[in-house]
Amino acid sequence: MRALAELPAAWALARALALTAGAAALRRGLPVYVGLLAAGGLLFGGNGLTTATVVEGAEASPLARTLLWGAWLIALTPTMAALWQDRSSWWLRSLPAPRSWHWTILVGLSLAAESLWALMWGLGGGPLAGAGALGGALAGHGVLLARPEAIRGWWIVVAAVTALLVLAPPLMLAVATWPIALLTLRAAWLAAPTRSEGGRALAKRVLPAPWMLALALMIGVARGQAAVLARGALVMALATAAAWLASRTNQVEDPSGLQIYLCGFMVPAGLIAGSAASGPLLRIEQAALWLLRMAGASVRIRRGAMALALAGLGAGLGAACGAALALATEMAGTPRLMLAGGLAGASLLVFAGLSARWAEQFGSRSAGRQVLAVLLAATLALAGLAWLPTTAVLGWGLAVSLVWLIGHVRSGRQERSPATGGEAVVLEMSGVRKRLGTRIVLEAVDLRCAAGEVALLLGENGAGKSTLLRIAAGLVEPDRGSVTVAGAGLSEGAAGRRALSYAPDTADAFPDLGVRELLALVAAIKRAPPPSPELCARLGLAPVMDQRMRTLSFGQVKRTYLAAASIGAPKLWILDEPSNGLDPEGGALVATLLREHAAGGGAALVATNDARFVALCPGRTVRLVNGRLREEARAEE
Repeated sequence: MRALAELPAAWALARALALTAGAAALRRGLPVYVGLLAAGGLLFGGNGLTTATVVEGAEASPLARTLLWGAWLIALTPTMAALWQDRSSWWLRSLPAPRSWHWTILVGLSLAAESLWALMWGLGGGPLAGAGALGGALAGHGVLLARPEAIRGWWIVVAAVTALLVLAPPLMLAVATWPIALLTLRAAWLAAPTRSEGGRALAKRVLPAPWMLALALMIGVARGQAAVLARGALVMALATAAAWLASRTNQVEDPSGLQIYLCGFMVPAGLIAGSAASGPLLRIEQAALWLLRMAGASVRIRRGAMALALAGLGAGLGAACGAALALATEMAGTPRLMLAGGLAGASLLVFAGLSARWAEQFGSRSAGRQVLAVLLAATLALAGLAWLPTTAVLGWGLAVSLVWLIGHVRSGRQERSPATGGEAVVLEMSGVRKRLGTRIVLEAVDLRCAAGEVALLLGENGAGKSTLLRIAAGLVEPDRGSVTVAGAGLSEGAAGRRALSYAPDTADAFPDLGVRELLALVAAIKRAPPPSPELCARLGLAPVMDQRMRTLSFGQVKRTYLAAASIGAPKLWILDEPSNGLDPEGGALVATLLREHAAGGGAALVATNDARFVALCPGRTVRLVNGRLREEARAEE
């Protein structure tokens, strides 16, 4: 009876997990299923292969079995990670519910994710093979998710996957893998969702802003979404295999015929790979949008960085596919196939990524025209690759390079105008009004902040302080009113935007970059030197400069964003709850930095509810009440 009484609570928890972690798993897994079905149709269609023949062939060939198991593990690792290690599922596990409920729900969702794999092996080899495939897949994913840090963890993964999923007979898989699956998934459930890993790759490079941002995006995807890159490589490899089978069936014996098959089969594979890779890139950019906009990364820079990242990935995959096809057929013309595959892969991945960006409503209105232009260019490139000689490929690549170079020079000229900083009034907000839903958060707000002045913004939780700061920083458009910084507006690339810096209360920008790498990226976009070692030491960042952002404490993240805000010596600092999450010494340091900034002729707008921090800070206090500002006298010390 007690179990029956607890059913409603268990059902509520199941719905919560399904709507959070389960929704993320479905969103990541559905394109995988569609892509595998499309690639499988290309590879197996018309060749007389059935489920039974595939399973029998895998049982007879360790290499074929390795490819099938490895493909499935790579494809569904993001889905399993969303269930067991996604942030949305972590906070649900803190609810006062029995752990057995969580276990039952998570294992059930995992079984559903592996159902197609178990069904294929069950239809091809019977119930025992299906149970073994299901247990082996769960065990393999558990080992992947619960692996130790660094290279030792990957050696353990390789050994475990080889032993469990390649060499073990079906009976052992059906019996021995289930305890291993439960133990490893439990370890993944208890382990931290991220791992510490230092890196200096980005900090060592001095490149233009789009290239630095593209490198940062690629580092973030490689460290946080490695399975996505492996999935794209897997789909491209299947397309290469399909091109090889088609050329062998039709007895193609010249490189031009191979080029036609390679480019043709690469179209669906490249679009699938580009769509898979664009999701993490868009999520990384969206999470860091406030930081990028504060650093001066315009829409053109952000769009170009994503295109560069996808082009580099596509060129590498396509060139590798061309080389593999040439080696498999033992024909001459390897450089030609590599060039053709690289250009086709770059074109297709860039088109898929820009299409996803357009669908997500990122960028400006011109993004739609650019997507159409890239589609036309990709079509012409594929036609030239398939039917024209290699000189046409070289000419097309040269044209693309020239267009990109011209656009880069133009954007650089437009963004190099120096920020004005000699205005007596650094920040001026006049008649600002903002409605959020049905509630008027700000009503006729007037605020002036002069050079050498610190304005402390007070107010209750939910009063609208953060909204006011985001409007002052140009991140949110007011419904009415105007905002100027250093006498200039806050439009994209305007001088007013470059004269300010903003540090939010909470944010999650580039979690897979190291502290040094993040500061180097901001410095490259601003075309300014990174923070001095002395300032980093004062902020307590020296011991964690090569540590990833996601491994830092909340206070260390706040200190990193303060260091990023100081890059380029902006005239106006906009800080949202800067003492929140800091120890008393950290709060006193921030107050000292504000005093030094004001003494040097700068201005600051600071939102806080920390009375102790207010007592340490210089300047005047204003309070936000019912959407309006009113001056408030400082408390007597």
